[in-house]
Order: sequence, then C-alpha cells, then structure tokens
Amino acid sequence: MKFAERPMLTYSREVEELFITKVKARYTGLWLLLAIALVIFLVVSLVDDITVGPYTVKKAPFRETLLKDPTAEVREKEATDSILAVRHEEEREIKAEVDTTPQSILLIGDSMTMNLALRLAEYAKANGHDFHAVNWDSSNTVKWAKSTHLEEFIEEYGATYVFISLGANELYLKNPSSHRHYVETIIAQIGERPYVWIGPPNWKEDAGINDMIEAACAPGAFFRSAGMEFKRKKDGIHPTREASALWIDSVARWMPKSGHPIRLDFPSDSLGRVNAKIKFMKSTDK
Repeated sequence: MKFAERPMLTYSREVEELFITKVKARYTGLWLLLAIALVIFLVVSLVDDITVGPYTVKKAPFRETLLKDPTAEVREKEATDSILAVRHEEEREIKAEVDTTPQSILLIGDSMTMNLALRLAEYAKANGHDFHAVNWDSSNTVKWAKSTHLEEFIEEYGATYVFISLGANELYLKNPSSHRHYVETIIAQIGERPYVWIGPPNWKEDAGINDMIEAACAPGAFFRSAGMEFKRKKDGIHPTREASALWIDSVARWMPKSGHPIRLDFPSDSLGRVNAKIKFMKSTDK
C-alpha cells in the first residue's frame, strides 16, 4: 500500500526576513521600555530629592551604594570627630563679652521655626532687638543652599544676627557628610554676621547629622538640641508650643557661652502681646 507523498513546506527568503523583522519589532519595544525604566530609576537614585506638588521623593539608597567608597564613611567620621575635638577645645577657651547693642535678628528654618519664633520674638522685644522669622515647611539644608532666599531676607530685614533651625528633615540621612557642602553654603550666605545654628530636636537617633553641622559651624555657633526632652505634638516629631518656648529658654541660657553672645535676658510677664513677624513659605516653594 502506497501512501501519498505530502508536499514539503518551503519558505522563501522574503517570508523568513518578514518573520525576523516582526520578532525584532516586538522585542525592540520591550527593550525600549526596560531602558526607559532603567533611566528613570537611575535619575531618582542619583539626583537630589525630587519634589512634585506636595510630595517629595527621597533619594534612593542605591546612589550611596553605587558611588560609595567603602572606606569613605570611616574616614569622614574620623575627620568629623577630629574637627569636633578641636571645636570643643576652642569653645572652652571662648571668653566673649556680651554684645549689648540692639540687633536685627533673623530666624530661618523648617516647620520647627514657627513655635521657636513665638518665644524668640519675646526675647527680642524684651532686650531691644528687632525680629523677623521665615518658616519654610519641609525645607532642609539642600533647599536653602540652592536658593537665594537667605541672602534676600538678610538684605530685606537688615539682619545683623541670624538664627538657623535646620536638620530635622535630614535625620534620615545615612551619610550626612553628603550634605556638608549645603551647610557650608548656608553659612557662607550669612557672611561675616554672627549666627547660631539650633540643632534639630531629635525624636530618633541620627547617623551623624548633628556632628556634621557642628563641625561645619564656627566655634560656639552650634546649639545641640539632641538629647533634650521635649513634649511633642501628636506626630511625635514637632515639639509643642510650650516645649518650644522652653527650648528657646535653653538657647538663651547657653548664649553667654556662645561665640558671639548677645543680650537675651529673660522676658518679664508684663511684656504684653508680641508680634513675631513670621513669613510662611510653602513646601512647594523654590
């Protein structure tokens, strides 16, 4: 019994090339999508925090992992510790006389600033100083350093003495030294004016943000708030208005030990109502 022979299927070169082209087109689109996703991931990882509307995308730790020198963190900590040791020795030798001349005080900072300003304004009025404050919600050393706001406010208010309240929004930093140049930029914007940097009121352990800021500041210009006890709002982060008043009271008691002390005698109960003159900036402002 013979079976009929089946015809053999043959493909022309044109059919084969068409098939290969379609396959390539399909996978080209897929590779393009993967490439775009990789680019977005690298951008978010390698640039600074990105703010879109009310939301801020923090830098991915991938950046620190990819670019990190394995020995850098140890060397940076050793350098900071060495600078702090010198700072503390210099501060023990500070014997500055209290500057009794009236000052134009400017307080700038993050969302901690408002309640600090309410109390510091009372000290200013009681001691013959002018006072202005700028509260920039969700701000950090990066935002202030990359803007010209500080220089503009110093000129606008004729500031002769500057208080800074920044660092709370950077407690999460695993490598605080990466923000040191922002701190130095802010200090450079202040110029030759005396200043006090009020450290953040830690609600958790930091990875060295306080040490980094103190090491960048002039001797006697950093007030360390970490370690103090604060009654806080429901968020567990911001000190209450009453706690912030006690916070400023502590700064005022420390002031004679600072590098450039000014008169900050305790305000009397008869002081009356005080206008703190606070300017509020939104978290989305640039």
